Amino acid sequence: MKKILTSFIAVFVLVTFSNDSTCRAQVNDIGELIAAGADDAKVLLQPYLTPAVDAFGAGLGSGWYNTAKPHQLGGFDITITVNAGIVPKKFESFTIEGDEMTFLQLNDPADNNTPTIAGVAEEGPQINYNIEGFSGPAFSMPQGLNTNYIPAPMVQAGIGLVKRTELMVRYLPNIKIDENEIGLWGLGGKHDIKQWIPGLKKMPVLNISVMYGYTRLHTYLQLEVEPGDIGAELLPGAGSSDWDDQWFRLVTQSHTANLLVSANLPVVCFYGGVGFITTKTNLKLEGDFPTVYLDDVTPSVKAVADPIDMEITNREGGFTKPRLNAGIRLKLSVITLHADYSWANYSILTAGLGVSIR
Repeated sequence: MKKILTSFIAVFVLVTFSNDSTCRAQVNDIGELIAAGADDAKVLLQPYLTPAVDAFGAGLGSGWYNTAKPHQLGGFDITITVNAGIVPKKFESFTIEGDEMTFLQLNDPADNNTPTIAGVAEEGPQINYNIEGFSGPAFSMPQGLNTNYIPAPMVQAGIGLVKRTELMVRYLPNIKIDENEIGLWGLGGKHDIKQWIPGLKKMPVLNISVMYGYTRLHTYLQLEVEPGDIGAELLPGAGSSDWDDQWFRLVTQSHTANLLVSANLPVVCFYGGVGFITTKTNLKLEGDFPTVYLDDVTPSVKAVADPIDMEITNREGGFTKPRLNAGIRLKLSVITLHADYSWANYSILTAGLGVSIR
């Protein structure tokens, strides 16, 4: 589970998906949560995924800047960053609320604590069916990544325009590996406001700017969940579908806006920002998935089409408690090295390497 979940939640742009049957079986753990229907699946799926989705979304909206000083007209940079969202320890596990499920139940009601995706790499408690005439095992809750750092790698370019304004672009063309697909793009801008403030516009070293950035990432993974994966291969209806056109689709969008301040010295730059990040992630399971239900008096398998369509939203920072960022950048000729830290509910560590020509 660790390898696959890391692939589509944490390191989208670095990990490829092989044809290895074990890897594909691990990916299907998400689809197996549909065993008794979408309502019960959401009780388990949303708290399991939310911590990593929120941390990844916060990381996706980070790394836009390493100075408050925009490029001069025609100046540009290309920068590679890794933003690691930090999941708070309290979100490394969650308690399964058994009374919120209808057709599933805990094998042991006392064993109700399970890792989230950011928790330990150990399977969670056994989940059984709670259907009249059929109470066998359905699945075990998936294990976590055994890390609370969720990385979001990024490649970005910036170019200077008129009036001390900089245009920033992020882009990853749609890449297909087997049937899986990933793509990313983002657009942002930075504008020097010191030039409009009397008494400050001629002050050396100090730079003050505002910036905004939008990032959108999508990833589509093909799943293969069959009745045998949910302990229902012997039930009527198990052969009612080929179970071969199933998809996990994830789209994450991030908005960020910040007030930036930096002190730009010949070799070193100290910079910081205050602002916010908002993220929205749409998660869908599409296609026909096997689900156990009670057909009159006989437990049976039926194909449920597009069982999951849910949205996870998060906001880091606001007017009363802004997201804070502080960092340092070294510029050696045209090479830049930078690192910073952002304080929020999901704090972010950022490190980057770039080429910058003013």
